[in-house]
Amino acid sequence: MSHGRQIVPWDELALINARGPDSHGIENFQCRGFDVSLAHARLSIIDLSALAHQPMHDTASGWWITYNGEIYNYPEIRGELVSLGWSFRSSGDSEVLLKAWAQWGLDALPRFNGMFAFAAFHPLSGELWLVRDRFGVKPLAWGNLPEGGIVFSSSVSAVAGQVGGEIDTEYCARGARYKVFETAETGTPFINVRSVAAGSWTRIRITEAGTHVTEGAWYDLRKRVAMAAESVLSMTDDELFERCKHLLEDAVRVRLRCDVPVAVSLSGGLDSTTVASLASKEVPQLRGFTYGSPTAQASEGPAVERFGRETGIDVTYVWPSVGRRALGDALERTMGFQEAPFSGLSLLAQNQVYRIARQAGFKVLLGGQGGDELFAGYRKFFVVALREAVRRHEFQNIVGYVCSFGLMMLHEASQARMYWENLNRYRRNADAGFRLLNWQSTLENLWGAHDLTLSARQIDDVRQWSLPTLLRYEDRNSMGYGVESRLPFMDYRLLEMALALPARLKISNGYGKWALRKITAGTVPDSIRLNRKKRGFDVTQSWIQNGISTRLRCLIFDHRRILTGHLQKGADLDHLLSDAALSSDSNLLDEALMLAWLAKPVRANAAEKAVARVS
Repeated sequence: MSHGRQIVPWDELALINARGPDSHGIENFQCRGFDVSLAHARLSIIDLSALAHQPMHDTASGWWITYNGEIYNYPEIRGELVSLGWSFRSSGDSEVLLKAWAQWGLDALPRFNGMFAFAAFHPLSGELWLVRDRFGVKPLAWGNLPEGGIVFSSSVSAVAGQVGGEIDTEYCARGARYKVFETAETGTPFINVRSVAAGSWTRIRITEAGTHVTEGAWYDLRKRVAMAAESVLSMTDDELFERCKHLLEDAVRVRLRCDVPVAVSLSGGLDSTTVASLASKEVPQLRGFTYGSPTAQASEGPAVERFGRETGIDVTYVWPSVGRRALGDALERTMGFQEAPFSGLSLLAQNQVYRIARQAGFKVLLGGQGGDELFAGYRKFFVVALREAVRRHEFQNIVGYVCSFGLMMLHEASQARMYWENLNRYRRNADAGFRLLNWQSTLENLWGAHDLTLSARQIDDVRQWSLPTLLRYEDRNSMGYGVESRLPFMDYRLLEMALALPARLKISNGYGKWALRKITAGTVPDSIRLNRKKRGFDVTQSWIQNGISTRLRCLIFDHRRILTGHLQKGADLDHLLSDAALSSDSNLLDEALMLAWLAKPVRANAAEKAVARVS
């Protein structure tokens, strides 16, 4: 590390405005011959006053924090701290986090119910801690500066711009092949940019001789689910359903705590409508935002329109008529927000929803992310549950799962092509070759080992194969517009209990997510609750012909020299990037999206998050 160098990151603050447009703050320190700068851009959600601005200092203990996220149970923790003699100036969660850290250190973290990534710095002791929430809902990246020093941020691109943007082709190739980008082990597409793992911490100790970095984990999902499974053994099915219902209702309730208006992100599926239905009981005249139109039968609109009528939720339909340039701009804007490659075009629709919600004046949206992972909603879980029952010779369960799988396939026959295309991700002997990319992906087993229980395979989705990537998609799309997405299904209490449920309560009667369907009876309309078809954002194929393919071709051909090392030799780009080819092959489209991202991996408008550094 370099000594005695003053770095004031005003340039970085100019880049992080979108994520925190309400106030900016910088604090500079001298610590054992090193310069330390903390910078923060605030999105005001709880306690809108200047008393809650960051970086925040506790004079009693000497700790400073810069923090991104929400601690939903902050009133309860605040009460405990007051009983221990602590006093508070502000009324928000930031000061609660700061003083909880000062009081308990690492032991404070299990007390927090929320999503968070924070840096805690003590100038006198020279300790700098980087800490991330249980499931990595909020991002936190860091890297070593070429001239010596460390930079950390909630922006991957901001760190890459400082430490070097050499591409991690293994990360990218796995993402293009399996649609899995972030995992428990890897969190960024750049070799020199590291991610603090979910449920983990990185400690940087500053001494006169240099810095010493150590890492550790403070949360163990498998251990917590095993503990929950022990408690499940003594409970009846009805008691389990009631326990899940209580936890879900409370998860929604605590996520409504804020000092700004709250809305919901809606689709026609069970998860988001469950959240919306519960929130509507607490929030008068609740607003919902959905990508679709009541008159577009192929979209979510008709189902959401009916749901809105039945629940009284006022729905805003996002269904823009976009031209060639607007679609191309939406693609590049989404790539900029994501700071990493992504799969498919549905992210553009999600991006549009948050854009319209912010324009309508909302800073907080509740969403349904996580329901499929918690309650076994994905179709692959039918196979995993059946495999487990066969291994254990559970004849009654075998019959039940076979019947459930058959009913599911019967009702979703019209979507057979989509499922067949997705199945390629799970076939180890499938052709893994790329047509545009000059890469080979490592082989991954997304089914999991044959002896995995359904619960264990669900844990893999939470830690590896599903949620880390989806959480990145959601956080970057929402926070790029200064919108905080709150996810009740990611409440650790509910998540641990749901994963511990017996498989027969998750898959039954031809349904996945059976437990969720049971506990939402009378809350979610049966037209949605008992619908077997799985839906998400609908993005028409016309997007490709109407502008996406044109922008992809421009990005790739204009940067062909840069992309040469990533391109298949002799690839017929004119044919492979044609409208017809991209429209008919989703895997080829993902390769084209990857190349478009590689053309400009660090975009100026992408590094919109808080940056800090030690040098």
